[in-house]
Amino acid sequence: MVLSTLAASDLSAQDRPSRLRHEFGLWVGASNPMPGTRVDEILDANVGAGGFYRINWPWVLYTEFGFSWSQYFSRTTQQLTVAPVYAALAYELPIDFKVQSFIKLGGGGAWLEVRPANRSGWDPLLYAGLEFSLAASRRLRVGLRLDYNLVYEKHLDPPQDELFLLGTTDPRFLEAEIYEVDNGHFFHFGLFVSYAF
Repeated sequence: MVLSTLAASDLSAQDRPSRLRHEFGLWVGASNPMPGTRVDEILDANVGAGGFYRINWPWVLYTEFGFSWSQYFSRTTQQLTVAPVYAALAYELPIDFKVQSFIKLGGGGAWLEVRPANRSGWDPLLYAGLEFSLAASRRLRVGLRLDYNLVYEKHLDPPQDELFLLGTTDPRFLEAEIYEVDNGHFFHFGLFVSYAF
């Protein structure tokens, strides 16, 4: 009798669904410098892509890890590759509607590679996002993502040759544009598909 009771409790435990829900997703869409910023004056929009993993933890929040990749060209020879990696907390807005809506905030790092200067490295990243999705099936969701990336570069020092030119009295360099260190503002608007289990 004891064995049958233990076996029954084991079987009922297997029938109970897990409270944790894992979700993997991929997105593709437009990657743009934020209009009105210094970066927007130099770089053009392009296509970007990325992915994410999300779990419904902690409490009423979701934890999301994500990455993306985008390459920006300009009307000159300048070219920038940006590959952000982030972790964020997401909150599902309590809207009584078929569309699931999430608001997200987090941070991480962004790998930047500048051509033709051949400069590259990691910079701190602030991440914010909005997401709207519909259930295509029991496990599959499709939707729209709007992600904002602030690449923090204000902590960097200008190149040493630029600092040297600022103190010169040579008239050939007086008309040169003064080097400024500025943060990068980018946003992505993409379509995504995700699988939950």
